[in-house]
Amino acid sequence: MAAKAILFDLDKCIGCRACQVACKAWNQLPGEETRFFAAAGGYQNPPSLSPKTYTLVKFYETTVGDKFRWMFRKHQCMQCVDPACVKACPVEPVKAMTHDKKLGVVYVNKELCIGCGACYEYCPFGIPRIDDKTEKATKCTFCYDRVSNGMEPACVKACPTDCLVYGDRDMILEMAHKAQKRLKAKGRNPQIYGERELGTGCSKIYVLPEPLGYFPDLPKKPKVSEDLGLFHEFLKPLGSLSISAAVIGLVIARVKEARQTEEVTEKVEA
Repeated sequence: MAAKAILFDLDKCIGCRACQVACKAWNQLPGEETRFFAAAGGYQNPPSLSPKTYTLVKFYETTVGDKFRWMFRKHQCMQCVDPACVKACPVEPVKAMTHDKKLGVVYVNKELCIGCGACYEYCPFGIPRIDDKTEKATKCTFCYDRVSNGMEPACVKACPTDCLVYGDRDMILEMAHKAQKRLKAKGRNPQIYGERELGTGCSKIYVLPEPLGYFPDLPKKPKVSEDLGLFHEFLKPLGSLSISAAVIGLVIARVKEARQTEEVTEKVEA
């Protein structure tokens, strides 16, 4: 089975939030009290991802040239081809953060998760959230229960404008490049995001109708922290029996302290 991916052609998105609602419904996620925050730059609701919201439609109110434009982006886990969250997960020998390479899906095995937050700390997109009540990591599952049974993700199924398309990653990339050519012919400045980011790319592929600068919350050059190796080095002496969320928090703090010390030393030597 070929690795799968989702194409998101932002030029076709009308901001209806059908994908957001479908994600809530399929995953049986409870509602949460939210508010609009127009003063912060948009009318999206809720303001950000949470343990109760895996998918969020972001609103961008902007001016391109002399024209006012609304642009919308479905914000959720990028489903990296080489996921840092899986590498960061300290649960051994079986990872709580699991990567199905055949499907290209990264999901959380909540029976194993200890809620330590290492996945969030080392995710280059800052996606996973820790549920304070269950003490488990949460994020988009790529509807693993659906795609592993030959179905498309709920968000794709619900999209009324076909701005979301699910299929083999090679096919999705081909469609992305065709969409890019279509937009260029219209005088736009489109950019494909997710094809090569992090070196190996992601399973969520955006066709942005305008350059990346119009989407300031998308990292221009996402990268995995160099501290990840140091993080695991600090864990080795502890052994698997000592692993807990509190211990991992202390280790992450120690790694940051070591990095800051190293940076100060480098500046002094320079």
